[in-house]
Amino acid sequence: MLVKMPEVSSRDGAVVTHWYLGLNSRVEKGQDIVEVSSDKATFDVSSPCAGTIINIFKQKGQKAVSGEVIAEVGNEFYGRFMKKKALLLYISRFSGHYRAARAIEAGFAELTEEVEVTKINALGYTNPVLGKIINRAYMEVIRKRPEIWERMYDNPEVMKRTQKVREALHRFNMAKIGRLVKKYSPDAVFCTQAFPCGMMSDYKRKFLSDVPLIGVLTDHAPHSYWLNNEVDYYVAPSVETANRLKEKGVPGERIRVYGIPVDPVFASRRDKDIALSMVGLKSGKPVVLIMGGSQGLGAVEETVLSLVSDRKRDYQLMVVTGSNTRLLKRLQKTVIQGNAGEVKLFSYVDNVDILMDAADVIVSKPGGMTTSEALVKGLPIVIVKPIPGHERMNTDYLLSKGVAIEVKDMGLLHAKLNELFDDRQKLKGMKDKALEIAHPESAVDTARLLFEAQRCSTMST
Repeated sequence: MLVKMPEVSSRDGAVVTHWYLGLNSRVEKGQDIVEVSSDKATFDVSSPCAGTIINIFKQKGQKAVSGEVIAEVGNEFYGRFMKKKALLLYISRFSGHYRAARAIEAGFAELTEEVEVTKINALGYTNPVLGKIINRAYMEVIRKRPEIWERMYDNPEVMKRTQKVREALHRFNMAKIGRLVKKYSPDAVFCTQAFPCGMMSDYKRKFLSDVPLIGVLTDHAPHSYWLNNEVDYYVAPSVETANRLKEKGVPGERIRVYGIPVDPVFASRRDKDIALSMVGLKSGKPVVLIMGGSQGLGAVEETVLSLVSDRKRDYQLMVVTGSNTRLLKRLQKTVIQGNAGEVKLFSYVDNVDILMDAADVIVSKPGGMTTSEALVKGLPIVIVKPIPGHERMNTDYLLSKGVAIEVKDMGLLHAKLNELFDDRQKLKGMKDKALEIAHPESAVDTARLLFEAQRCSTMST
């Protein structure tokens, strides 16, 4: 059974001050297991049943609001044979949606070994050919006609005109979704993109399914395709995004402001000199990390060419091209010659946390995942060429918080970057503000929703 924080008068909840018993400890029904303190009182929380403490979700010093799950007590049979199951649905392996799913998986690993996690490319599973066509078309539009995407994004008229097509596609996919749910029998489904969230919502509505559905937003742009009554919880990147969801009719009790899920590894910081040595760079020179998301989009090449030609400041560059192999080959030909010690090129990497530890600033398009990781690392952000729509909203949010600057004229990039490095006080202020609004526990907090929203038939509350 789940152990929840009792009702407390403080909006901030209460802090766990002491665990009387640890993981795997035997408890009796009504036995006090943890002490918590609010701003008005200190009190004990008891076990709702006899059994074994199989999960502790709030460690000493961590806060929990009223009704939030802080621990779990199960009997021996449940703890040994009844692992919970989480199904994580995303689209496209080279995307922030996939990285968010991986982060949630890592969040589960931080919490407990008692969860079996399955990640599925929902569009690849239901419509593999259509998925490739859609991704190719999206890439072409973003690269060549971004203004078209801007007109289409969260456009009520577009939603109205495509409604019948979407409904037909969902009906076509219903049998496959049913087989997926039957095969994995998840205790909760997490969707990091709106398309699988919509399919799962239709499935729940048609078959009266009670499987908890959690929509995880990966941008500060809660577009209307996310909105479905069957979604039990929305994970919002910020209070501002949560407020927009409320304006669109989502009840506040179904929204959790946990941030965009970031792998817990980003919460750990290495010594800068150690990180520099790990990537083959020297200390004492400014280091700029240049990224274009998982697919190497945006102004990566322009940024690199602008900075390697700068003669005022001797920059060291780390350039991540993602899955864009053509970009990588072009840069290898045009940049590396004569700059081998100052420019490090990377393709699709799994050590972005190390690169961010080594960097002084990041220059990137403002993807939700990349910028959230940068915030956790306290890394000032220089935004170039945001994609209209969701990345424009991300940009506006980051600028409003003072953690980023936007360079609209690429010809001024090196000058703006020089100004930033010349003003160390501003650079430090951006770093401090980034850490203030970051959500280092986002993946773990999101994973905890499995225990808060699981089906009553699986676990009595």
